[in-house]
Amino acid sequence: MKQLPDIFTSATFWASIATMWAAAGAWFTYVAAAVSSRQQTHEAILSLVEGLEAELALVSDWASGGEGDEGYLAKTRAELVQEHPDWLNPSRMVFTFNTPVLSNLTNSPQAKSLGSIIRPLVLLNHSIRRLFDSIARYQVFAMGDVALYQSVLEKFAPKIGLVDIASLRDPEAAFMALPHQIAWTAHERVYINHIFLMNESIHQTLIGGADSKDGLCLYKAFRTARKALQEFKEGMKREPLPGWFPLLHIVAGALAWVGFWQLMRWFGIL
Repeated sequence: MKQLPDIFTSATFWASIATMWAAAGAWFTYVAAAVSSRQQTHEAILSLVEGLEAELALVSDWASGGEGDEGYLAKTRAELVQEHPDWLNPSRMVFTFNTPVLSNLTNSPQAKSLGSIIRPLVLLNHSIRRLFDSIARYQVFAMGDVALYQSVLEKFAPKIGLVDIASLRDPEAAFMALPHQIAWTAHERVYINHIFLMNESIHQTLIGGADSKDGLCLYKAFRTARKALQEFKEGMKREPLPGWFPLLHIVAGALAWVGFWQLMRWFGIL
């Protein structure tokens, strides 16, 4: 009959088995947590990229982002007056939009994972903010003197009735009275000239075009950011586990196997 080991030997044996299996189990639990964490981070970054893409699609309309679109190319002031007489009209509204993902990008927990594309996206946000700041100043100026605004608006208004407008081949032409055909007071002329200059700055300088010299104009900042985001998305991969992990996999596997082997010997199976 096989003699049973003493209590101290038995306790030591089972403690060693428990230690080896606990170490192996703890390692593989840690690995599973690390894999899960990296997957969650990857999905969060992907969600952030999709949000940025959606907002850039919105910005595209403002930045002349279509294929082959050259934006607002440099032209003489005389050419601009001829092509954009509506820039003298204070009733011309310029609407803004929100880009919450882009605006709060640097506060995102995933910002550190975006690497080199942070800079072009931050510069794009700056281009949008300075454009909107200029639009806000334009709107305050346009509506600053209500009486002046109203007098100018009346002179731009069509001089025929709604029935006559409806019968025109091009009804919109009735609303397009050319500024040089209108008799302005000196005060009104100064006012509409300022309106034009502010519209010129908004479109020619802040939005800009392919020949713009300002790299921070919306046209160029948008294209730089869009290209960087596309390249980042194409190369995006889940963060791999460190290269030394396989070595510890072997060690943990060996501990589990040794514990199992010792257990089999304890019961006399091996």
